Amino acid sequence: MPKKKTKTKAKKKKSTAKKIIIVESPTKCKTIKGFLSNDYALISSRGHIKDLPKSMLGVDIENNFKPRYIKIRGKAKLIREIVTACKNAREIFLAPDPDREGEAIAQHLAEELNPNGQTVKRALFYEITPEHVRNALAHTTTINENLVNAHKARRILDRIVGYYTSPLLWSIIKSGLSAGRVQSVALRLVCEREQEISAFTPTPYWTADAEFVSQSKPPFSAGLFQINGENRKIMSVDELKRLQGLLVSGTQFSVTSYRVTNPKRMPPPPFITSTLQQEASKRFKYPARKTMFIAQSLYEGVHLPQGRIGLITYMRTDSTRVNSKALGELRQYISGKYGEEYCSKSTREFKDRKGAQGGHEAIRPTKITLEPDTAKPFLTDEQFRIYTLVFNRYVASQMAPASYKKKEAIVSYQDVDFKSEEQKPLFLGYQLVSGDVVDKGFVPDMNVGEPATLNTIEFTEKHTEPSPRYTEATLIKKLEENGIGRPSTYAHILQTLFDRGYATKQAGKIKASELGMQVYDIIIPRFSNIFEVNYTAKMEKRLDQIEIGNEPWQQVVKEFYDPFIITLNKTKQEAEEIKESITEKVNKNCPKCHQPLVVRWGRYGKFLACSGFPDCKYSENLEIETSDKKCPKCGRALIIRHGKFGKFLACSGYPDCRYTENIPHDAPCPMCNGEMIIVNTRRGKMYKCKKCDFTTFYAPVHEKCPKCGKGMVMKRGKVSCPACDIKHKKK
Repeated sequence: MPKKKTKTKAKKKKSTAKKIIIVESPTKCKTIKGFLSNDYALISSRGHIKDLPKSMLGVDIENNFKPRYIKIRGKAKLIREIVTACKNAREIFLAPDPDREGEAIAQHLAEELNPNGQTVKRALFYEITPEHVRNALAHTTTINENLVNAHKARRILDRIVGYYTSPLLWSIIKSGLSAGRVQSVALRLVCEREQEISAFTPTPYWTADAEFVSQSKPPFSAGLFQINGENRKIMSVDELKRLQGLLVSGTQFSVTSYRVTNPKRMPPPPFITSTLQQEASKRFKYPARKTMFIAQSLYEGVHLPQGRIGLITYMRTDSTRVNSKALGELRQYISGKYGEEYCSKSTREFKDRKGAQGGHEAIRPTKITLEPDTAKPFLTDEQFRIYTLVFNRYVASQMAPASYKKKEAIVSYQDVDFKSEEQKPLFLGYQLVSGDVVDKGFVPDMNVGEPATLNTIEFTEKHTEPSPRYTEATLIKKLEENGIGRPSTYAHILQTLFDRGYATKQAGKIKASELGMQVYDIIIPRFSNIFEVNYTAKMEKRLDQIEIGNEPWQQVVKEFYDPFIITLNKTKQEAEEIKESITEKVNKNCPKCHQPLVVRWGRYGKFLACSGFPDCKYSENLEIETSDKKCPKCGRALIIRHGKFGKFLACSGYPDCRYTENIPHDAPCPMCNGEMIIVNTRRGKMYKCKKCDFTTFYAPVHEKCPKCGKGMVMKRGKVSCPACDIKHKKK
């Protein structure tokens, strides 16, 4: 009997041992769990589990740049849980994202698991669908050392630049700033565009738009095309006056050219990371970071009636390639939904840009039968927008080209030519889905040599303009065209510029800030080669070579480090001199020690500080915002100052008088009509009544509630009554 019990126990233990799949995201866990049997257990690593330490370089320069990876703070407990869960696993599948970052996560997980004797397999999930996941688990691979090394090299290069260059900025400008290997190149592009705009001198020019009548045909419009056979505008006042005298109503022109063509428009390829970010920026004004967040949620899985499923393939890619099976399904879908004539005659293949890795497919829907309108009830508005973009772009890529009828006529008089164009669609083709149909202009049927009479003409003065500031879309396009960064880094690069205060967005355009320009002026002249567009692009190519096993990562790092450290040491010696050269002086002395005041940068922007710092720590606001209130202690004016949690009122007699108070809000208390003050907290602005202590995070407004007569607040873009809200909650 005892032996029988032992056997039963052993059997039970064996049957409960599961196959463990480790992914980064808890959301991905939920999706995958939904279409696998109970034999599998899903665990999330919640991103990276190891990284270089924050408090030190973490790279042994003398030992061939060996990195010192440590467990990320707060992840030790999670790692123990993963190791414990995997202890008796039948099989372990490491399935982080299929890219350099994911491969590094898989490597670090394997390092923690291998000491316990488990054998691990690498599973690559390019889409989160039942068929694909099961296929990936059936056809596992091993961790790609070349990918790990490429990630290692990039991480070490970025750490070396950040660790050594950022302190330079701290000593010269202020603490909290950073320089980065790719980030500083992006900043360079933004700042150099700003310099172009500042240096640009507008030049006036004139255009001419006219209406012509040809025999008994309807009138048509035409624009100035050529002067003396040269395609140009009117560039001088003298030429303008000459043409105004020459081209008057009734002047007889002659048709010198007339042609009809049938141009075709070809569809664009499916999205890659950069083009998706660009299109979402153009269409919806989404920042790149937001687009990637939404795309990640679509990739990881959405709840549908048939279960949870990933709607799009992996969203970090630079290849337009699509597998033949998916293309076959797509072409069947197009023929069935729109008709054979709307499907391209043969499977269309798109050429990747030079340097594209091609390891991942283009971004496409995982199920071509799951149309956006069908999925819409189960998506947020933002998810629906991005999914529709991806779906329509993918469908359009294999549709027939759009064809047009284009008419073009040129009418001439003496040395002046005007051109008229018409473009009308004949067959929509892929534009039936993409919606970018062109329908413009009108040109009547004409014959060369027939007369055309000038009816009216209008001259318009304009001015040449500099190259426009980058938008997120155009900056990403510039980075991609120059081979700077990778699909996974574009959003992070841009966000860092905004987070550091190096750039701001104005009407959707990226403008270099004063701080950004100052960082540029310090870094770029001294590290011009390292933070140069072509140099950074070459470094990206070398990282790609490491990825395919053609270059040893240590050699690539060494060839970067050696010239970098020489430049760094030279700049360190000049730090005080640089600081002195950029220090802005004002004609004012410190009220405490009478030494000159100078302009410094702080956490909240520029301020005036004593040049005798650190012996004298006096400081004051650079631009004083006044108020109409007086200090109740000494009678002097109260001014607006900036503190850790925002603005507050302080006595202008500081440091003799240290009185402070909160800034009052313009609307009264909704409850008692008393004075409201603004209290800045870690959670944001809070509004507090001085009379009844009512507090709210929503700004009080002057409107009264039609139900109870109390005051209202602005809550999530709508006016709301807090008194009625409190009554409703009590009920």
